[in-house]
Amino acid sequence: MRQAPQLLDYFKIHFIVILYAFTAILGNATEANALTIVFFRCVIAAAGLGLMLAASKKSFQVPASVVKIWLLNGAFVALHWLLFFGAAKVSTVAMCLAGLSTQTFWTSILEPIAKKKPIAKIEVFLGILVVIALGIIFSVEPGQWIGLVMGIGAGFFGALFSVINGNYTHTHDPKLITVYEMVAAGFITGAVWLSGLLGGSPGFVPVGLDWLWIGILAVVCTVYAYTETIHLYKVFSVFSINLVITLEPVYGILLAVFIFGQKEVMQPAFYWGTSLLVLTVMAHPFLSRRPAD
Repeated sequence: MRQAPQLLDYFKIHFIVILYAFTAILGNATEANALTIVFFRCVIAAAGLGLMLAASKKSFQVPASVVKIWLLNGAFVALHWLLFFGAAKVSTVAMCLAGLSTQTFWTSILEPIAKKKPIAKIEVFLGILVVIALGIIFSVEPGQWIGLVMGIGAGFFGALFSVINGNYTHTHDPKLITVYEMVAAGFITGAVWLSGLLGGSPGFVPVGLDWLWIGILAVVCTVYAYTETIHLYKVFSVFSINLVITLEPVYGILLAVFIFGQKEVMQPAFYWGTSLLVLTVMAHPFLSRRPAD
């Protein structure tokens, strides 16, 4: 039986979403390139979660067929983060988060496909609204289209690995799933990172405060935020938590303007397009939710 949420629980879930939104800002503040950020984030997060599992004496043994899927999903996680941080670096945090906000929309398409169910008509309608919203954003900031496309790509891969994880979170410890995925993502990005490092390319070695920002990304925004989200499933429904997570672009854009100032200020039409996008995504669970849920 689910516990009744306390006032502190409501503050926690919004604080966690703010941490998720803050990841783009930390990535943008880091001098190292996106590949370096993702590689070290994966390594530190895997080590942290691995130590937590070892301390709780949890077994790391999983059937080989399941491990293969988790390792493949780790590659999708790596692509999600690479596109996410890359979008923030080639354009702005606001544009990155505008594209990322399509993640729930992608989920509404990928989940029925994974479960071999037809896509609802309301989701087709909402999909048209998403395209219109993205069109407005693109028309206002055409020079930043690469960042928008990368943000949309990050949303797609975020939805993809979430849908795959959804098949295992009820039968396996979520921390164990994440350890395997972080190891896979770390190996994949690490191989490319090592090649760039040996080639003498710039941006492959974190310098100065980079280590602090990457450490916060790994420990606070990944290990802490992730495990606390799992804990909150005891008091909130998945529906309620996902609805709050939809506010990530809103929190992120506000934080970016506050921290980076004029660089992150867009034309009014950008905010109209982003508002339409966020409202469409927020409306989806209400319009498509069945009475029996």
